[in-house]
Amino acid sequence: MQTQISRFIIAAMLAVGMAGLVAGCASTKKQDVRVSLAELPGAARATVEKVTAAGQVDQITKEVEKGKTVYDVEATVGGKHLEFLIADADGAVLGTEVPIAFSELPAPVSAAAEKYFGTTAGLKAMKGVEYGETSYEIEGTKNGKTAEVTFDPTGKRPR
Repeated sequence: MQTQISRFIIAAMLAVGMAGLVAGCASTKKQDVRVSLAELPGAARATVEKVTAAGQVDQITKEVEKGKTVYDVEATVGGKHLEFLIADADGAVLGTEVPIAFSELPAPVSAAAEKYFGTTAGLKAMKGVEYGETSYEIEGTKNGKTAEVTFDPTGKRPR
């Protein structure tokens, strides 16, 4: 009888422990939060104002990347959709994403995009440089739906 009670107590403690673990893991999910320009710290706000001076800020998202707080800034400048990754700590520009003509893609990237989408017609290309690494984001229609795929400069899909 005492063995059964001991097993029950151990099982109950394990269940409570697992529930706590699951709740703790759920609370560590990446939390992206929309913020306004006014909510940014001084250095980050100054950088955003500088890089979007000839346009308008569409959206700012506060994120944590590589253990640091950053701001993903989407803006329209000169009629083009641009994105910037701005450091919270010092306002440094950590990344950019700008539209480019499909014809400006490196040959391996355009070949990979054509293979993926089955055509080059109607494809939109963005060139991103983040943390010193270049990538190309291609948007188009695949199987009747809008799809996005990213390639490195050699035409491979990053993992």
